[in-house]
Amino acid sequence: MSILISNNLVKQGPLVQAKYSVGNRITMSWNTAAHVEVEGIYLSNQLEFDESQSARLEAHIDLEAASVTRTQSPGRNYYHLKFNDGSVSTIYDRMINTDGVINFRDMGGYLTEDGRTTRWGALLRSADLHELSEQDLHIAGTLDIDWICDLRSDFEVAKRPSPAMGKAINTNIPFMAEANPEDMEKIGLDLNAGYKAMMMNTEKCSLILHELLQEGRYTSLFHCAAGKDRTGVVCALILLTLGVPRDVVIEDYELTNLAVDELMKRFLADSKDYMDHMPELMGKTREIPEMMKANFIQASLEAIDENYGSFDRYLHEGLGVTEEERTILKNKYLV
Repeated sequence: MSILISNNLVKQGPLVQAKYSVGNRITMSWNTAAHVEVEGIYLSNQLEFDESQSARLEAHIDLEAASVTRTQSPGRNYYHLKFNDGSVSTIYDRMINTDGVINFRDMGGYLTEDGRTTRWGALLRSADLHELSEQDLHIAGTLDIDWICDLRSDFEVAKRPSPAMGKAINTNIPFMAEANPEDMEKIGLDLNAGYKAMMMNTEKCSLILHELLQEGRYTSLFHCAAGKDRTGVVCALILLTLGVPRDVVIEDYELTNLAVDELMKRFLADSKDYMDHMPELMGKTREIPEMMKANFIQASLEAIDENYGSFDRYLHEGLGVTEEERTILKNKYLV
């Protein structure tokens, strides 16, 4: 992840890159001129840096890198790096903290192959929204979500319905609802095959990209049950369409590992329904597989190459997205 936030109140700091790791750690790195060092790292819920309204964090700081333990205060958080030349760099915390929504995060800040960056606050992803608290609904209101794309089956929607979220239009696009029992059994037994099948679900993939082209689709939230498999494939598709490199797409996919503990609790709490109705997660053995492996999403990318030879051909021939439409999506979701 890399992002540079303009801040009119203080001198602009250098470009900062951030990486998440197990143990709830975030590591930030930068390049600066000689003798320019980080004096402190601050956390706040405001994009603009105000030292009096920010909490200074305990951090291990080197010349060109620092690491801190993420403080999961509610809603959107920002890290401000204050340098000894008076400049400040600010980065978003990709994770959005709520009481009831698991695996809620932003796909902004990713560099594309043409040098642009995915827009912060425009493309969001999460697990289901059934357990949104009143505070969560307030947080969601600050995100100004226009469209929610629910990828779950009819059964899942009935079992865990989503509450209304402000002005957001909620569209249910059951991503694998048309799969026959044999195909669903294969998905349960072989997640690699399942991911390939999802990426080759060209009708639904095309529908989702064309929905993003509609007027009023400026801030969109994509989710399934865990925000993992179906959401992972759809979000990979969107990022690739915008020109995000494959290795970064895989990196974004693997961030669900940060939510594994909470996802496991949910699966175990409602395991019978998940086992009976979500074979893509459980399989015949009724065992919960390892949550996130890079080779799962890699399999979906391989399916593109195997069937179309390139992503461009898949996009144009498989999904019917024209180059003009792709340009519109890029201009809409990139800065």
